[in-house]
Amino acid sequence: MSVLDRFEKSVEGAVNGVFSKFGSKDLKPVDLSSALEREIDAEAMPVGRDRTVAPNEYRFKLSTADFDRIEQWGSEVLANELADNLTQYAKSQHYAFVGPVMVIFEEDLDLPKGSFNLSSESVQGNAVPVTTTDQAEDHPMLDINGNPYLLTESKTVIGRGSGCDIVIDDPGISRKHLEIDLTPNGVIARDLGSTNGTYVEGHQVPAATLLDGNTITIGRTRILFWASSREQE
Repeated sequence: MSVLDRFEKSVEGAVNGVFSKFGSKDLKPVDLSSALEREIDAEAMPVGRDRTVAPNEYRFKLSTADFDRIEQWGSEVLANELADNLTQYAKSQHYAFVGPVMVIFEEDLDLPKGSFNLSSESVQGNAVPVTTTDQAEDHPMLDINGNPYLLTESKTVIGRGSGCDIVIDDPGISRKHLEIDLTPNGVIARDLGSTNGTYVEGHQVPAATLLDGNTITIGRTRILFWASSREQE
């Protein structure tokens, strides 16, 4: 089974097969995923002998009919699925990013149904997905469900909402759940008034200074904190 086949099945399963009920000429998530892979291959640029940087922000312009259908179904869930799928594809191609992968949907009144325009750009972010073994710089790192992220700025917001620096698809997580602060006195995990709380080493805390190897739990998601990405290579 191909990556796109697995992706389409995962998306359809999440919404009880709603997309499988549309006609063959209707726009489907797999069409968007295929377009993203073509776009990242076309726009990835070598910046050194062993480093190829790809855009991390992707913007779809959709017809009114397609935009409304995606909004009704759940554009945030679809955007997160597409971003996760593209991140995994980037790993297979050894592409690097400068920020988290984001997929954005916008309405274009001039486009006919079933058509879309896709553009992309590199946008510096607070958390960078680790997609290659030779990261350029050393930073503190989070491992979230087996996916590593470098913390490159002083504040990183984690949650279920699409505006977070790291988005986690977990119904037990609030839209803005947790903030990781890099301070001169250490790395601090702060709960952002979440519904279900933040746990460090099994203890619920409003805030805690993280030690190398600490485990943070939010919802059903387990996050490992590493003080240095170099130590994990």
